[in-house]
Amino acid sequence: MKKNTFRVLFFLLLSILTLFEFKEKYIIWRLKVDEQSKALLMKRVCVGRFTIDVPKNYVVTYRQATVNGWDISTIEETNEAFYIRIKNKEDRLLSEKNEHNGKSLEISYDIKTNELTGKIFLYNRQRLDYYKNGNKTVTESVSIDASVRSKELSYDFTSELRSADDFDRLKEILNQLEILQDSESSRHGGFCFDHGMLRDPVPINYHEHVSIFLGIKSNPDLAISLSTTAGVRPSSSLLQRNEASVIQREYASHFHDLRIGARAINGVPGEEVLQRVDELNGVKGHNFMWESSGSTEDIFLPSLTLELSTGLGKPGAPVNSSLTDSEALALWDKISSSLRRRPEL
Repeated sequence: MKKNTFRVLFFLLLSILTLFEFKEKYIIWRLKVDEQSKALLMKRVCVGRFTIDVPKNYVVTYRQATVNGWDISTIEETNEAFYIRIKNKEDRLLSEKNEHNGKSLEISYDIKTNELTGKIFLYNRQRLDYYKNGNKTVTESVSIDASVRSKELSYDFTSELRSADDFDRLKEILNQLEILQDSESSRHGGFCFDHGMLRDPVPINYHEHVSIFLGIKSNPDLAISLSTTAGVRPSSSLLQRNEASVIQREYASHFHDLRIGARAINGVPGEEVLQRVDELNGVKGHNFMWESSGSTEDIFLPSLTLELSTGLGKPGAPVNSSLTDSEALALWDKISSSLRRRPEL
């Protein structure tokens, strides 16, 4: 009996010592991860009405911005390349016919200000028929584009199916354009995108939208994105969609919740779902998402979505996450906690 008691006590003591040793190692490792996160050099990026800090060695790529239906692209090119490009476009439009067999190009308007030079083109008039309450309505649409340049940067604004009256609206938008060089910030309030900003006022029904993507060569399986759209609101919240997920119900053992719930970031309300996912092919990755539903009436409270994913490989070449759970969480917290509104100037 005494031998059995001694054996139980021995294994109990051994278990306690092992637990303390594991806890000590975990604390040391956790402190190391936290120190690495604190030491990570960051740079500030402007996205829409917000700024966010991202690791300095990460590559930041902007997608096309959209304002009032115009897609906005930023192009780095020489002056010579810019003027050749818009001349070629004008020559092409002059040679084309619209559906009425008339000249496609109706207006070629020169932009010359202290800040900008370039052209606006109105072209491709076409007839549109639609029915409303059983009655046929006939209207016309045109394409209205602009190509402008300043400070070694070019900006293309493109849109189809416009009213001809929108020509003056695009001129107004161009008057609000401010050019931003690398790491340059604006003293004005407004909507910022790739090397540019539209100074306020920008009406909320223009539904300004822009997104960025982050990546780094040393972790090719890692992708981070931030998207913002004003004046819209999703039909259901992030937590509601997560709760209703059929895939998660069918494969519950493959989804590991690291953190789920409401989370406000610097005064911006939102919800967060952070999961590690074990794919059916054995690959382990992370799907992190934070979302703010926004307001349809407040341009300073747009719909926002921040995402981080790991374990992303090429088709047919699956890869495991290059980050552990703690490393992914530390990186996520470092980036997400820096999201904040730009000053409403």
